[in-house]
Amino acid sequence: MKAAGASQARQLGGSLSKRKVNFGGENMVRVAAWAISVCLVACAPMALAQQFPIRPVHIIVPYPPGGGTDTLGRIVGRKLNERWEQPVVIENRAGGDGVIGVHRASRAQADGYTVALIIQTHAVLPSLKRRLPYDLLRDFAPVIAFAELPLVIVANHALPVKSIRELVALAKARPGELDFAGAGIGGGAHLGGELFNHLAGIKMTYIPYKGTGPALVDLAGGHVQLMFAGVSGAMPYVQSGKLRPLAVTSSKRVRVLPDVPTVIESGVRDYEVTIWYGMVVRAGTPLTVIDRLASDINAVIGATDTAQAFANQGAQVIYKGPAEFRAFLDREIKRWGMVVKQANIPIDDK
Repeated sequence: MKAAGASQARQLGGSLSKRKVNFGGENMVRVAAWAISVCLVACAPMALAQQFPIRPVHIIVPYPPGGGTDTLGRIVGRKLNERWEQPVVIENRAGGDGVIGVHRASRAQADGYTVALIIQTHAVLPSLKRRLPYDLLRDFAPVIAFAELPLVIVANHALPVKSIRELVALAKARPGELDFAGAGIGGGAHLGGELFNHLAGIKMTYIPYKGTGPALVDLAGGHVQLMFAGVSGAMPYVQSGKLRPLAVTSSKRVRVLPDVPTVIESGVRDYEVTIWYGMVVRAGTPLTVIDRLASDINAVIGATDTAQAFANQGAQVIYKGPAEFRAFLDREIKRWGMVVKQANIPIDDK
């Protein structure tokens, strides 16, 4: 009986042992399968970024061909084409003060293959238009800010000032009598002047023109007194002696005007205005793809020939990566919203 019991116990133990071994094997298979799936999920974005791009990339420029924004976009697009060995297609989708093209980009696939080129104006539009068809911070992921165009404050020779300090003193002595010109409502020239009004504690009157060219012609002719103009557009008038440069609006002096101080140097604290250029993609685009875009664009704008091509347009290379650009966009939207409100600039309800 004891022998029989021992035999049964051994058989039962062996059976249990086999069951444990079998159970362990099944469990190991499950663990291995789970580990492989986790690895695939974790590695997929990295692999996606390494392969990007595998087809043409479209850069939407929300302005007509031939302008400054279009030219800078084409410079970057051409260099990316060379780097990627993939076509980079520039799509000009003009209209609505730059709204139409950006709206189209907001409906693109969130895969990095459609990029929108935005400028300083797009940070102002939320304060000027009540019904924008997109939200710049919610619907887009910032990629990079890559260039900026400083402005120069120029005066005609009939205005008896040779510096910003003299301008501020004259404006305070004659409130509301001085005027400054610019293209349209809400552009860089307009808001640059309104911010100057606010920070300097003065009141100059804005005179809108249909374009920068006519405004500069009237300024040189003595029909208006001042203008916050793009450096490249103002340079021919400065070089010919028709206009007097008082200060540049960037944080540092401009290479082509080395003897002209900044507004901050001239005594107006915290004043910095540039027309900046950046690129965004649809929100939800994989972070690895965004980082790849930012890295590659930064690489091409760092080339000497790119910097020179930018300089020929009056622009200079900058770099703000995805996180820095997002924080910058948030500050810009708030800053220009404050300026629009304080200057009582009318809001478009359409």
